[in-house]
Amino acid sequence: MAAPQWQAELQTQLAQRGIETHCQVKNGVIYLVLKAVKLPSPNEIIPPIISHCNQYQPVAIQAVKIYGQRVGDPFPAWEYEGELGAGFQPELIASTPGKIPLWQRVKQGDCDAISTVLTRALAHKKMQAQVTQTQGILHIQLSAPALPERAIVVKLVEQELRRYPMPHSTGIRLTATAGETVWEEEFELGQSATGKRAIPPVSPPPPATLPLQAIFTADPRVSKTLWIGLISGLILCWIPWLRFLLGYLVIIIHELGHTVAAWGMGYPAIPALDFIHGGGITLQLAERWAIIPVIVYGFMGFLIYSLRRHSLMVMILSGLGLMYTVIYFSRLSELLIIAMGHGCELIFIGLFLCRAMTGWGCQQPGEQTLYGVLGFFMLFYDLNFARQLLFDPVLRELYLMGKGEVLDHDLVRIAREFFRVNLSVVVLLFALGCLLTPLLSWTLVRYQKHWRSGRLQWLGR
Repeated sequence: MAAPQWQAELQTQLAQRGIETHCQVKNGVIYLVLKAVKLPSPNEIIPPIISHCNQYQPVAIQAVKIYGQRVGDPFPAWEYEGELGAGFQPELIASTPGKIPLWQRVKQGDCDAISTVLTRALAHKKMQAQVTQTQGILHIQLSAPALPERAIVVKLVEQELRRYPMPHSTGIRLTATAGETVWEEEFELGQSATGKRAIPPVSPPPPATLPLQAIFTADPRVSKTLWIGLISGLILCWIPWLRFLLGYLVIIIHELGHTVAAWGMGYPAIPALDFIHGGGITLQLAERWAIIPVIVYGFMGFLIYSLRRHSLMVMILSGLGLMYTVIYFSRLSELLIIAMGHGCELIFIGLFLCRAMTGWGCQQPGEQTLYGVLGFFMLFYDLNFARQLLFDPVLRELYLMGKGEVLDHDLVRIAREFFRVNLSVVVLLFALGCLLTPLLSWTLVRYQKHWRSGRLQWLGR
C-alpha cells in the first residue's frame, strides 16, 4: 500500500480518538507528532501505531519517532523512538526508562538543561552558561572573552527562559565575567530586567582617568569596531561617487532635524529632497498651529503628575517647560529650527558612535560595526563640508548665493540674522561641534556607570 494511504488511515484512526496527528517521513524514519487535550500515555497509544505500521510495512522505513504533546503546551510531554518490525515488544515500553526531553527537563528546573539552552542561545555572543539553584533562586554564571552590553545580555537570558513555562516569579541572579570585568544583576522572570533591582558591580568603579593606551586597549572588540568604522568612513568620504550616494543619508537626517524642530515650535513641516537645486528642503507652513503647544504642555503636565513624588524630576521638568515657553515665544524658535538641521547631524553622529562602542540596541551580527562606519562617515562628511566653506572660495561663494539664489543656507542665516558675524565664525563653531561630538560620545560611554547610577539616585529623590 502506498505511503500516503497508510498515513491517511493512521490519521483517521487517531482522529477518532481525539488526537491530531502530524506525520513526516525523512531518511527512513517516520516522525509523528500527536496533539490532544487529553493525551494518552505511551503504553496506550504506541503499540497500535507500531502495529499499524508493521501491518502495511511502508517502503524504506526502518524506525519511528513519536512525540506526545498536549494542546496549549509548546513542548512534548513525552517522546518515543524505536524500530519497526517483528522485534517490537509493547511490554518493554513501560519497563524501559525513556529519555526525558531537554525542554521537559528545563520545565522541571534541571540546572544542567537550563545551562545547555542558555549556552545555545548565547553562542553567537561566545558566552558559556553555568546554572545552579539555591533556595528557589537560579544562579546563572556567564563567562565570555568580551562581554556585550549588559542590557543585551539580560534581555537575551530573559527571553530564552520565558520560552519555557517556568513560574513567572522565579528569581534570577545573573553574574557575567570577562577577565577582570564582573557585574551582577538580579530580577524576577517575567518582569522588566533593566536593573530595577540591580546589584552594584562586584569590581570597583574605574578611576577618574586612564592612560591613553588603556582607553583603546580595554576591549579589543570595541577597538576593532572603531578602527574598521574610522577607516571605512574615511574611504567612503574620500571616493566622490560613494560620498555622493551616502550623502543623501546626511541630507535626510538634516531635513529631519528641521522638521522635528518646526513641529515642536508649532509649525507643521514635511522633509523633502530637492531635485532641482540638489540637497533637501523642508516644506513648512508660515502659520503656527495652536494645538501643538497645547499637546506639549499637556504631555509635560502628565509627566510632572506621574513623577510628582520625585521632587528633583518635577523641578527639571518645570525648568524644561519654562525653557520651552521662552524659546516658543521669542526669535529663538526660528534659530532653533534653522540650527537643528546641522544639529541633528551631530546628534546622529554621537548616537551611531555610542552604539558602535557599546552595541546598545544591536540585534544582528555586523550591526555594531555598521554604526561605526556610518558615524565616522557622517563625521568626515561634515568636517569636509566645513573645510570647503573655509578654504574653497568657489564653494563658499556658491553657498553665500543660496539655494536657487532665493533661499539662504542655514549657516548663512545664522551668521547674518542672529549672530551678525562673518560666516567663517559660524563654520568654525560647527567644525568644533563635529570634533567635540566623538569626544562627548566616548565620555558618555566611558562614564556610563557613573551617570546611570546618578540617574537612579535622582529618580529616587
